Amino acid sequence: MTIEFSHWSGDAGSPAPSRVSKLVVLIPALNEEQTVGTVVSAVPRRILGVSEVEVIVVDDGSTDATRDTALAAGADRIIAHRRNRGLVACFNHGVALALSRGADVVVHLDADGQHDPALIPHLVGPVVSGAADLVVGVRPLADAETGTFVRRHGNRFAAWLFRRMLKVPVRDVTSGYRAFSRETLLQLNVVGGYTYTLESLIQAARKRMVVVEVPIPAKRRSVGESRVTHSVRRYIGATGGQAMRTTLHTHPLAVFGRLSLAMLVAAVSCTAWFLAGYADGGMHLPALLASVLALVLSVSFFISGLIADGVNSNRRLLEDALYRIKRLEAQGEGLSGGDLGGVERITLQ
Repeated sequence: MTIEFSHWSGDAGSPAPSRVSKLVVLIPALNEEQTVGTVVSAVPRRILGVSEVEVIVVDDGSTDATRDTALAAGADRIIAHRRNRGLVACFNHGVALALSRGADVVVHLDADGQHDPALIPHLVGPVVSGAADLVVGVRPLADAETGTFVRRHGNRFAAWLFRRMLKVPVRDVTSGYRAFSRETLLQLNVVGGYTYTLESLIQAARKRMVVVEVPIPAKRRSVGESRVTHSVRRYIGATGGQAMRTTLHTHPLAVFGRLSLAMLVAAVSCTAWFLAGYADGGMHLPALLASVLALVLSVSFFISGLIADGVNSNRRLLEDALYRIKRLEAQGEGLSGGDLGGVERITLQ
């Protein structure tokens, strides 16, 4: 699997060869009343190459004044979850509303103040100019100010693993500061239950999208700690498992084929061991049993790969149908809500 990737070095202030009608800034928030107002108010409303900028805050069941603070700071629309649904639900619901609102480009950033909204023009530059489908704002993970030692080097290891296994040379695969084109969001279907960052990159690679990275300095949280990475062990387990499942779903035949080949090599090796021992007058029954077991596993993995590949073909057809449905829904108001002081508030279960 390959992905077209480059490092963007264009100047955010240079003229863009194209222009987009609307940019939507999507900000998920959970009990961020102390920081969300600063983030919302810092979003630039006039960006070269963009006709209109709209801010949507997804309140993920906050029990504090996050919603009111975001509205007071200038948020255009609020999606309010009655209870905590998680980052993936926030991302999917926010994207659905952004597309129905006619967004040509969507920027996703956190409400905790780690991402500087003033750098949005630099982040969206490649998308606005048509040079990229997805832009990742990469943090300087070698800088101690970016985060703790474990988190920084854990992210660097994950990026190295992605480069080795998936040919996705992104230096910061878990960054939540990203810009997406409208067409990219119509093609992405994030179904994981923890975070969208890794899954969206894997899907982008499979769909041969153009991904560009932009260096973005990250700031430490001034209040509290990350709710996604507060437990490093849980974060690594959840994101690693999600990445493995996404890879298996997108390339099942390749995964099962390698496992089948490995078992076949083991079966041949054990058979050679048995024959060598038998020629010397010994039986070496453990080698024979190991050979039979490895051969059975090899055939099983191969058949599983064929079945999974057939399921994956159906998945591609379903994704194509879903893409067409999402395009139709995006042409109208996919979500509806009541008016609240000149802004729209949408409440979801």
